[in-house]
Amino acid sequence: MALSSVPSGDQGSDTFTIETAGQPVPDARVEVTIGPQFLELFSEQLYTSPNKTFEELVSNSWDAGATDVFVGMSANLRDPKAAVWVIDNGESMDVAGFRRLWSVAQSTKGTRSDGRPQIGKFGIGKLATYVLAHELTYICKASDGQIRAISMDYRRIGRAEGRLHIEPLPLPVRRLTEGEVESLLGRISEGDRVLKDLRKVRQGERIKRWHEADEFGGAKPKNITKSTTWTVAILTTLKDAGKKMQPGRIRRMLMTSLPLGTTIGIAFDGTPLDSTKLTIEAAESWVIGPKLGLDSITLADGTTRTVEAYNEPYPHIKIEDIGEITGTVTLYEESISGGKSQDLGKSNGFLVNILGRVVNTHDSYFGLKNLNHAAWAKFRAAVRCDGLNKFLAINREGVLEGPEIEVMRVFLRALFNLARTSHDQAAKSAWPDAGDILTEAWGTVPLKPLERAIEEGLTSGSLPSFVAGREGEPSAESLNNWNEVTSTGDIIKDVTFRHMGPEEPLVSYDLDSRVIVINEDHPFTREHADTHEKQLVLRDMAMVELLTQAYMIEAGVDDATMGQINLYRDQVLRLVARLRRTSGFQIAELLNLASHNKKSRAFEVILGDALESLGYVVERMGGSGNPEGLAKAPVTPGKKEVSYSFTYDAKSSIHQKVKAKDASLSGLVRHRKEHDATYTLVVGPAFADGALQIECEQQKVTPITATDLGALVILSATHGPIDLQRLRGLFDLYDEGRVHDFVEELSKELSSNRAFTYVQLFAALESIGFSGPDVLTTPVIARVIREKANSPTRPTKKEVAAVLQGLSILAPHLVRVQGDNVYLGARPDKLRAVILTQLSTLPSAYRFEGDFDMEQLS
Repeated sequence: MALSSVPSGDQGSDTFTIETAGQPVPDARVEVTIGPQFLELFSEQLYTSPNKTFEELVSNSWDAGATDVFVGMSANLRDPKAAVWVIDNGESMDVAGFRRLWSVAQSTKGTRSDGRPQIGKFGIGKLATYVLAHELTYICKASDGQIRAISMDYRRIGRAEGRLHIEPLPLPVRRLTEGEVESLLGRISEGDRVLKDLRKVRQGERIKRWHEADEFGGAKPKNITKSTTWTVAILTTLKDAGKKMQPGRIRRMLMTSLPLGTTIGIAFDGTPLDSTKLTIEAAESWVIGPKLGLDSITLADGTTRTVEAYNEPYPHIKIEDIGEITGTVTLYEESISGGKSQDLGKSNGFLVNILGRVVNTHDSYFGLKNLNHAAWAKFRAAVRCDGLNKFLAINREGVLEGPEIEVMRVFLRALFNLARTSHDQAAKSAWPDAGDILTEAWGTVPLKPLERAIEEGLTSGSLPSFVAGREGEPSAESLNNWNEVTSTGDIIKDVTFRHMGPEEPLVSYDLDSRVIVINEDHPFTREHADTHEKQLVLRDMAMVELLTQAYMIEAGVDDATMGQINLYRDQVLRLVARLRRTSGFQIAELLNLASHNKKSRAFEVILGDALESLGYVVERMGGSGNPEGLAKAPVTPGKKEVSYSFTYDAKSSIHQKVKAKDASLSGLVRHRKEHDATYTLVVGPAFADGALQIECEQQKVTPITATDLGALVILSATHGPIDLQRLRGLFDLYDEGRVHDFVEELSKELSSNRAFTYVQLFAALESIGFSGPDVLTTPVIARVIREKANSPTRPTKKEVAAVLQGLSILAPHLVRVQGDNVYLGARPDKLRAVILTQLSTLPSAYRFEGDFDMEQLS
């Protein structure tokens, strides 16, 4: 939108732009010769974001000696009529000032008469506006009392595409009365807000100041007398970058990088930018000066620099090459990295101030490496070193490299080491001693990191990943329950076991009940919680696990890294659990042996293992009045929906066959009804003919021998997981012979549909090549097999995954499949040897014709 004005005598017209507002200033001769290529070089390539670019306009107010700056933006920056403005009471511009304004790289910067230092040195900050808008207008009341306006439409320059410089482009200068200024500004988008800010400046209204101690130290700034000059800078017809400016980020940036305080106040959209003081208490602080206790620093080449410390006229030090340094170092009780502290405009790390402005807002490390330590998230060093001004980059966002900058970095590292030493000493002393442990319970456990992580999550609306059911905003109930926490001991009420699903993490925190939850369905729990003593150990481990995650958040580990660590930990836990699991062949063998053992408990355990290896979700029960367990067939990847279920019972017999009186089928049917199951399965070494067969048919109970169940396990191991919907037909059979025929038919069906052999699989793995534990993907393996077999379509990645999942049953400690990823714990030749060993020990009852070519595989 072009700024429009209504000239005297034509109040109804709407056609005049600012170039015709008021009266022309004769012989002004303000010209621009910069071309579009120059603008792109010195604007679009110098500023990292539209937010940072806009900050340049406000920096110009500081350089002009302003004490009060009013910043405003239209509510909807994507509106074609949107406008952005900065109004200040600094030293303004007359015609000569306009000429200097558009004379690029001819800077008058230095030290002002009022003592305020100037940031930067090239005088090109206004060109940053080229990134944001097509039109830039200045309305200025200079020290001579005259009000003048000048407007630049960058599109006029853009016509000379590809040129560094153009023929002189005249910019008309207009003289306006205050009434004409009111009319002019009143006609732009949200002009009433612009006029409101301008009237405050003209009336000398001061923006609210905050008076906390200046953390950068140094001399007290001189009081600047009340100004009679003012400047209005307005951006209109915003470009895409201007439309993407984020008011919240700009507000925080202004609070962080500009020297707010007693000499300058900034109001953003009518609200004064207030103190950014944190409510987090400081554990320890140091003022850069004699009390810092630093006499020298040692550079990388072994040379040293003397550190001279002074108390007068204010605490400071001096180091050769970089001059005077002032400031403070603070170690906070809690993390100030991210979250609320960042929203307030404060954060951890180094804040390097040059001539009143923080120059490293995008690099809190100031180029230093290897500072990852728990203390870093609680550490803040506000350091002012005006001697670095000659190394300031053109865009004022960083410094140029050089020996002096290296000296500064060594000094900054020394500051961090000072704080880190103090942090480590305090952390060590905070742990309880033996007497505390004997007299306290939860009070001795370091729960503060957990408390802070939860509170930060509730405040930000994004709870930590270890909180169960963290999707979405925290509920009102969660907030109310947390508000009941009055002491550290209230944070954890108990550690308990719950069914959370086999794909969920091992440990989580229930915010509503404030208990640590151990997932009973996790493979690690199933393998390590079968006795009371093991459960106690697992409870302690869960406590350590959760508190470690909370501490990682406090130490500043970002969400993405936390996610990678948690995924890796979960994979390792699942792998360790599988190391203890019995292989598919062992399960089949143990099924047969245990079915003839008079100790029924052994049969119950291996039966549950067999059903799990087939892919069922098994809830083990046992005990008086219960079946051995309840098995469910999941139909979704998350295994939360069930297509069918069945109760199962183990009937071992040293007499080879289970008889009707031993089977107690009426009790099995009762179990099915009590647990709302679809079917009933009974497993034994064999079943007697006659009465038991009739009763199974009447009671709808499926009998299967341990050998046939073992055969299903072997089929799953050698062909990949069997579709549980395909197995459902088994439960409509109530005769041992018909069940055996079902298993035989299934084995032939799977063999005929086999997409590739083990020989082809291992040839592909060897072709891909890896020398130790590695992660491959099923699409890659499938492609290599297809190329070697000259087969355009098969095997698919799904078929490869199925066979590898079977291998994970044969060698659970060496193979694991998750999605498209395959975790292989050994090189191909070792994996082949393990499979050969398993196959060679396979009983003849489990061998199916055409399944293996042992000679080729070996």
